[in-house]
Amino acid sequence: MTSDLHHRARPSRPRVRAGLAVLALAALSGCATVPSGGPVVEGAGGDTGATASDGRYVRQLPPGPQPGITPEGLVRGFLKGMGSFEENHGAAREYLAARPSAEWNPNGPVLVYEDADELTIDRLTGDEGDTARVRLLSTRMATIDGSGQYLPADGELIDVTFDLVRNDDGEWRISNPPDQLILSRSDVDLAYRPLNLYFFNRDRSTLVPDPVFLPVSSDRSAPRLVKMLVDGPTSWLRPAVESAFPDGANADVAYDSGTVTVEIDTPADGAEERFGMGAQLVWTLRQLPEVEELILRVGGEEIEIPGEEGENLLTGGGDWESVNPSGVTGNLRAYFVRDGQMWALESDALDSLPQEARVQGAAGLGDVPLERHAVSLDEDQVAGISAEDDAVVVAGTGQDSEYATVLSGGEYTALSWDGYGNLWVAEDVSEGAASDEEDEEQAVEEDTERGDPPASPSPSGAESGDPGTRLWMLRGGTDPVEVSAPELADVVVTQLRMSRDGTRAAVISEDGRGGAPELAVGRVVHSRGGVQLGDALPLATELDEVSDVSWRSGDQLVVLGRDGRGADQGYLVSLDGSTETTSAGAPPGTDMVAVTAAPGLPLLSSVEDDHIWMTNDRITWQRVIDGTNPVYPG
Repeated sequence: MTSDLHHRARPSRPRVRAGLAVLALAALSGCATVPSGGPVVEGAGGDTGATASDGRYVRQLPPGPQPGITPEGLVRGFLKGMGSFEENHGAAREYLAARPSAEWNPNGPVLVYEDADELTIDRLTGDEGDTARVRLLSTRMATIDGSGQYLPADGELIDVTFDLVRNDDGEWRISNPPDQLILSRSDVDLAYRPLNLYFFNRDRSTLVPDPVFLPVSSDRSAPRLVKMLVDGPTSWLRPAVESAFPDGANADVAYDSGTVTVEIDTPADGAEERFGMGAQLVWTLRQLPEVEELILRVGGEEIEIPGEEGENLLTGGGDWESVNPSGVTGNLRAYFVRDGQMWALESDALDSLPQEARVQGAAGLGDVPLERHAVSLDEDQVAGISAEDDAVVVAGTGQDSEYATVLSGGEYTALSWDGYGNLWVAEDVSEGAASDEEDEEQAVEEDTERGDPPASPSPSGAESGDPGTRLWMLRGGTDPVEVSAPELADVVVTQLRMSRDGTRAAVISEDGRGGAPELAVGRVVHSRGGVQLGDALPLATELDEVSDVSWRSGDQLVVLGRDGRGADQGYLVSLDGSTETTSAGAPPGTDMVAVTAAPGLPLLSSVEDDHIWMTNDRITWQRVIDGTNPVYPG
């Protein structure tokens, strides 16, 4: 690879932002018929939202109660029937007494348990008379809330008592059904499909996926999905994102023969808002194979959807790619270290081995040994933790660049760039990790300008050996602001990866007391009071150990871990919280020590013998180059 490739222009986020405004003004200045075309390909949601018409939805019609069924058997059958949404839970209603069957409206949060083997169902009273009571006990593994978000639970108990009566035929029926569904994880897999709603990050440069679970039935999914989108993000993601749909807007949605018509009752503020509504709708609806065309009217005005004549707007790229949820605007290169020097990898095709070129400037010289490094999304800056762990340095990728110290005097453990050009750094402030004197000498005293948000209280490490992490965000890679991250106050962060849209952070942490490292994703909230990272959701809990993490896309991580059956390997982890973690394999004959990923690019891994391997299919790994610590920008 020639050296001039290293200097090729890469669009920055501000340029993308400006381009979005220009594009919106040009594309939405008039009204026209929406172009249509062939069927939509599957989006990030896989085969989600399928209906009976496309042949992939399997109707669930559990049998009703059999004559002579016992109270315990009736309750078990009722639980199974809850997993069918056909005819408004018609199968489950057969287990209810006449009046409750007509009035039952299970609209509360869905309680999820592992499987039927985890249920305890005991009869509390005898069945000789006309009434009986049955108690259900199980550990709740998750909840699906009213917005459709799957929220893992932490050992809470499901404890429900059912009252049973005999009907006119002398058969047991339930007289007090719960106001929420109680489903096993396998029933959730059959009855729901994970889909994404799409909202904007805070500068509206990138769409952010908001995973939700939509009940699957023979009814059309598109109208319900659109209404969820217009209603706004889930409560977890809401503080971190924006929507182009006005607050309080109502949507009238119709579906007919592949066409979704959306009527928004509130006028849009301008061209950019109209473009934003269209982008959110297109990226959300393109997950549904039955949708072929979109008609959007806002405040009575039909909005032109940008696209080439005859192009299927939901399958084509074009204008919608400017806010692609991947958070990537160009072809990213991977970076690695050899003999202390940083090198770049680039491949013109997925099936070809990448070529290498040494990075120009300080990073390529290797005069400053780095334990860890991260490359900004625009690939203009390299940040690293010095080999002594007591300083964070940043350098440009130009020919004459030099490293500048941006943080010092602490024990730094992880770093990552977000999509806004900010550098995030985790500092170990465990008792004994650094002396109080070193903490006081923290370089941030001189680097922080007046007017920066006030720093949050620092973890104190009240008892000897208590773990703790302080989190920094350096604006533009130079100006430090302490991030409020109370959930990190009593753990040590070993890995930190910011999402490329800047709204979330994947964190691997240890409790400092011998517990296995754990993976969680927290949301990032910017406000006048500062920056916060919190409300972490645990992921990959079925793995016994995790040691590395990277963002493969806006809604999927790749992690390095093990499930107790062998050596470390790669795993794909969905952010929806429920989809089963799947293996990405491992290079043969050696142990993986790191893994990295980026949208549409091969997975890369370094192994113990200082070689880098790659895979495009998560099955076949091939050795590509000598080196260590591969990373994609971010």
